[in-house]
Amino acid sequence: LTQVQCEEWLSDVEIVALLVSALCHDIGHPGKTNPFLVETGNELALRYNDKSPLENMHCARLFEICSDAKTNVFSKFDRAGYKQARAVCIEGILFTDNARHFDLVKDIKKVHETYSDLCEVQMSSPESLNPQYLQDVIGKNTMLWIKVILH
Repeated sequence: LTQVQCEEWLSDVEIVALLVSALCHDIGHPGKTNPFLVETGNELALRYNDKSPLENMHCARLFEICSDAKTNVFSKFDRAGYKQARAVCIEGILFTDNARHFDLVKDIKKVHETYSDLCEVQMSSPESLNPQYLQDVIGKNTMLWIKVILH
């Protein structure tokens, strides 16, 4: 997170949620792949309609743990902060499914094509974030970059 200068473009809530997501993105993993679970009709595949069953389970398990006041790492957040943290965790963890990899690549390419000049300027001076790059490339696509970091 330090390397991508996250303190410049992520809120404290997003940083905490991203760290929690990184810790929990494989919680309860049974050691099988999504395609295997779907092909064998595993309970997780049935529960989540064959759509990223492992990642859905990881998210559900995280928030089951957080439903206990003693283990709720988000308990200090107000309602809006909790909703924001939950959205970051869900989006981030769901995008750790390798089946979503090419969607992520497509989205990154689209951003690069749209802002290629700004990306080139930023690459020439990576030690600090260009304000226009921060606004247009990062700010308008924050959830995309959260997914990329966790993926």
